[in-house]
Amino acid sequence: MKHFLKAAAVGIAILVILMAVNVICNINGINLDAVPVGVVSAIAGMWIYQGLIKLEKKKDDQE
Repeated sequence: MKHFLKAAAVGIAILVILMAVNVICNINGINLDAVPVGVVSAIAGMWIYQGLIKLEKKKDDQE
């Protein structure tokens, strides 16, 4: 259950950051394509989640 909650938290954080970037870009007249932005946000989410899991595993191994 811990991993599910971490994945959900990472997903929500990525979405909030992505919305902020889209709002800023739209205010400045820059249109972002959905496909590249979606791919980049998915990859970023996976990297952040894997980093969190590795940190947790290191903590568990040290104890």
